[in-house]
Amino acid sequence: MADMPFENDNPISAESLGELRQAARGGPLLVMTHDNPDPDALASGAALQVLFESMWGIPVHLGYSGLIDRAENKAMLHILTPNWLPLESLRDLQTYPAIALVDTQPRAGNNRLPGNLLPQIVFDHHHPIRDGLEQVRFLDIRTEMAATSSIIYQYLEAAGVQLDPLLATAIFYGIQTDTQGLSRGGSLQDQEIYLKLLSLIDRQKLSDVAQAGLPREYFRAFTNGLKATRVYGRAVCACLGSLPRPDFVSEMADVLIRLQDTHAALCIGEHGGVIYLSLRTQNSSKDAGWLIQHMIPSDGKAGGHGMMAGGQIPLQSNNAEPVMEEVRVKFLEVMGESGQGEDLISN
Repeated sequence: MADMPFENDNPISAESLGELRQAARGGPLLVMTHDNPDPDALASGAALQVLFESMWGIPVHLGYSGLIDRAENKAMLHILTPNWLPLESLRDLQTYPAIALVDTQPRAGNNRLPGNLLPQIVFDHHHPIRDGLEQVRFLDIRTEMAATSSIIYQYLEAAGVQLDPLLATAIFYGIQTDTQGLSRGGSLQDQEIYLKLLSLIDRQKLSDVAQAGLPREYFRAFTNGLKATRVYGRAVCACLGSLPRPDFVSEMADVLIRLQDTHAALCIGEHGGVIYLSLRTQNSSKDAGWLIQHMIPSDGKAGGHGMMAGGQIPLQSNNAEPVMEEVRVKFLEVMGESGQGEDLISN
């Protein structure tokens, strides 16, 4: 750990650590996250595994659902957090004495925890906070934090666990991607943790992850995405149709929000019978989590914070276009824009 203490005291007490340990029921503990996990989710689970196994000898299994196909995320999985396994390769969820959710919540609609199972542990930083969480034995949801991995880092620090370079790099990259290197939201605590970790990370492995090679298919999809993008004043929307992988909506949104004079960028696409949304906003705009809640239909689930949000809508038919059009219209309404818009790039 870094020698310099927090300016804002670490809020994790010895009592909190004891309650967390008891919630695991002796293990093995299954740690799950949202579908198609991102770096913050992968780092959060890896950090929780180190805490339980090194501090208390409680075995932890890390199980992810969906796809990890974005080049940087795939590189992170293999280089920094290799203990994650596909959820279907692990034993039946019902047989685990305890389950932890990281970077997601029960009934959020973006994870594979069955509705009849209640996790014993939940760590998250997303809006909205779901109903029924009072039954969770150990709960730490702090929407003011920019990354779930920042929250779990505080438990490692409070427990006196020394981070090896791989875990330090994973947490650092989780915070970096959720805040765009501290430029996109984040509390003072997120910032302090990020700066502390600078002296601990493996810079070569960080580069290997952040600059992971991109396949030719990525550039084809990116070109098609730009051609599908329309500009409506301060709002930008890309209806991408069928997606090669669900996390491509977030990659496109990360790029489109950088269009000059844009206040919000929404990308929508369909994969595997589910419509995926990714929303990005600028500092001067409304909270992304608030915006997406006002454009998601009743059968969808969405959440977010600050300048990032995402959602999923299960398709009731084979035709995704009417649903995507409904979301696009609501997006323009909440942004106060109208009209036909104009193509970002002429076809």
